[in-house]
Amino acid sequence: MSHYPVKNMKSAPLKIAVLEPCLEVKKNVVRDVLYGCWCGGKRIGGATVPPFEQLRVATILQSEGHEVVFADAQAEQLSIEEVVSRIQGAVLLIISSSVMTINSDAKYVARLKERIPGLIVAAYGSHPTFRPEDTLKKGIDFAVQREPEWVLRDLAEALSAGKPEEIYHIKGLAFFQKDSSLKINPHYPYIEDLDAIPPVNISFLPKGVEYFNPIVRNLPYITVSTSHGCPGKCSFCTAPFFHGAKIRMQSAKKVLDDIGYYLKAGIKELYFRDETFTADKSRVISICEGILERGYRFSWICNSRVDTINEETLRLMKKTGCHLIKFGVESGNQEVLTAAGKGITLEQTRTAFNLCRKIGINTHAHLMLGMPGETEDSLNDTLKLALEIKPTTVTFGICTPYPGTPLFKKVLNQDSSIGDGSVAAAMESLHVEGEFNHLYSSVNSAMLKHTLKKFYRRFYLRPGYLLRSMLRIRNRNMLRNAIIGGLNVFSFSTNKKEG
Repeated sequence: MSHYPVKNMKSAPLKIAVLEPCLEVKKNVVRDVLYGCWCGGKRIGGATVPPFEQLRVATILQSEGHEVVFADAQAEQLSIEEVVSRIQGAVLLIISSSVMTINSDAKYVARLKERIPGLIVAAYGSHPTFRPEDTLKKGIDFAVQREPEWVLRDLAEALSAGKPEEIYHIKGLAFFQKDSSLKINPHYPYIEDLDAIPPVNISFLPKGVEYFNPIVRNLPYITVSTSHGCPGKCSFCTAPFFHGAKIRMQSAKKVLDDIGYYLKAGIKELYFRDETFTADKSRVISICEGILERGYRFSWICNSRVDTINEETLRLMKKTGCHLIKFGVESGNQEVLTAAGKGITLEQTRTAFNLCRKIGINTHAHLMLGMPGETEDSLNDTLKLALEIKPTTVTFGICTPYPGTPLFKKVLNQDSSIGDGSVAAAMESLHVEGEFNHLYSSVNSAMLKHTLKKFYRRFYLRPGYLLRSMLRIRNRNMLRNAIIGGLNVFSFSTNKKEG
């Protein structure tokens, strides 16, 4: 068990390492969103992403005058010795962690601590937020709750100044004290002025590393986030409980200024990872009009909800370079959607996908199997809807209970063996196994695992789909994406042993 480490604090300047740990279970891991890692492996076409939130933290700490070392050990596939060499001399190590990665991350951190005595480790993300004590018991020194930007800034400042008494009162921190008692400070207020957050310093990104992503049209690309929160209240998602009930957004001017910064740095495509980029139509219109006025030329992707778009806005988005929108479709059965608190109708889904197809914007549909109230018939409804709405790409995944959600609380009340959720949701089996789905649906793990791969084959291996995919190819990168991404999905869907 770790406790609050006072002895290693030094006066300024403070050397800080911001690290993306390397998970050995899968080569590609998507870990760019604020609350942690969501997926990995061939099921998502081998996609990788620049670790945006980690870059944001590194940029903020650097702007505060600290010496910051950034390492994406996952992307570079760095050995532990190579990581130690890069971060040697750092007093504070910062990682992002989630229920999906916390056990692997903790083991990784333990290996670093063995080689760098006195290293202080702070972790932020979903698991440190919703299971702070469990996170600390795994060897993490500080669990940062909710939004980490200003919490980590204040922690670094206190360490730099050598003032341990200040750390005891920093909002948003949880840690074990010298007597091994747990201290969880009050939450840091949600960040209201997101315009105060600087664009990320992309020079932190590893040289010579290309973040492959089959949905990205032009390289290099970067993921960004221009808002915190989501208008949805889905029972299976941590976002609304992580960010609070109110969605907060950067101003259109701030978004446009940051776009200009990234374009000047050589970025050719932006992936807006906001939970719902289109939540405020007027802001989307202002951003698009600003893109046209400033003469920005780039391609872009965003996340959306099917109930937040209309034809006028979509046409403007298309005109400014939007080529793909990702939607959380989840299920093809209305009763299942209602039971999960999704807050959308099947008709809204059909309308959204028809509009995008009419205007010429590609679509991606996220679909889940084994949701609350799921039956064998509702599973078939989901496949039927996927074939009907004709998304450009889809991902199917098995619904997994995450700490911090109503769904997890329901499972925990019925079966305490789920513990802190970190085994059931571990990357080795994430979205491809269904250990607890029988507690809230009438489908079991064996059926879900079989159905998952069957749906992948039924959707992607249709001759008509393959032909349309080839006809969409416009450049060399898109051809490569189709080949690599397609082979990954084919391998996943046809390999009985592969997770």
